[in-house]
Amino acid sequence: MNNTTKQEKPTLKYGNPINESRQFGKPNGNPRHNGAWKKEATARYKLEQMLKLSEEELTAIVKDKDAPYFERKLATCINKGDWTVLQGMMNQVYGMPKQVNENKNIEIKPILPMKGKK
Repeated sequence: MNNTTKQEKPTLKYGNPINESRQFGKPNGNPRHNGAWKKEATARYKLEQMLKLSEEELTAIVKDKDAPYFERKLATCINKGDWTVLQGMMNQVYGMPKQVNENKNIEIKPILPMKGKK
């Protein structure tokens, strides 16, 4: 007598069968991807590449109406030397630089009077 039980194929909710051809790694499944964004599409990468360009290349980007607005604006600021706008863009891309605040005129007073001293 055979006491083993027959295992059924796993199913989804409500008994729907799993489409194995759509599973990860199968021919029609999800393609492999690390899930990260493309480095070339980030503002930091574009800023770093713009800083390497010559004046003629920056002028060509400014005149190109099909170029993205961010790239045209960045090329314009670099070409004109508009450092306040460029500094604001860099702060948005890299974050604000560390700021140190020191308080030098602090007088320490105890909250309660000390015992034994008058």
